[in-house]
This record gives sequence, C-alpha cells and structure tokens, in this order.
Amino acid sequence: MIFIDSWVWIEYFSKDERWREAENVLKKLEEEKGIVSSLVLAEVRYRILRKFDAEKADRVLNAIENFDNLQIVPVTAEVAKYGADIRDKYYRRGEKELSYADAIHLSTAILVNCEELYSGDPDFLDIEEIKTKVI
Repeated sequence: MIFIDSWVWIEYFSKDERWREAENVLKKLEEEKGIVSSLVLAEVRYRILRKFDAEKADRVLNAIENFDNLQIVPVTAEVAKYGADIRDKYYRRGEKELSYADAIHLSTAILVNCEELYSGDPDFLDIEEIKTKVI
C-alpha cells in the first residue's frame, strides 16, 4: 500500500514541471493499493482553485475520488493525535518545517500500514517511521 501526498496530485493535474514523475507514481495504482487522507482533498481543491478555477477543481476531485485502487481515509481522532506527535518530533523552524497537514498525512500513512509515502515535498525526507520517496 502506498500513500500519495497532495503534491503528487497537484503536480499531475496542473501539468507542472514534474508532472511526468507524478504520473509515474499514479501508475503504481495499477498494481498497488493507494491511500490518501481526506485532508488531501482539501489541499488539492484549494491549490487547484487558486491556480485554475472551481470547475477544474471539481473535475480534479471527482477524478481522485473515482481513481481505481485508491481509498480515501478520514482524519480520525487517533490520526490527529498521532499527527501532533509526528509534527512535534520532526518540526524544526528554518530546517524542516513539517506542516500540520503533512503530519496528518504521515500519521495516516503509518497508522494504515502503508509501505511508502510519495511526495515532492522535501519535508518528508528522513522520516523514520515510514519509507518516503520525494520525487
């Protein structure tokens, strides 16, 4: 099982400079089960709204919600509490500024036993609890 961070979805649907790398991650869903936190939907919608418009944001979320082999996991109290612990462990001002959202993504991925987390965000580097791949 793999966790796919918001960065991958935003890069892919925006067709930004590393969209091919993002596409390669999404191709993994043909053979592996993928996981996203429900918070990923909020992040992706916000970024696509800001960059494009509401119509594209709706299409992107619909595509994610209907992606084969992908499960959307809600943010539970357990995920939130563990996310706070993860952020406390890794956040270092000016060095590794792991956001609350990224901490929630990590805690979700860890608690549902994902083998790997994919992102383009360097704040995911050097996480002990799960293998992370920054593309």
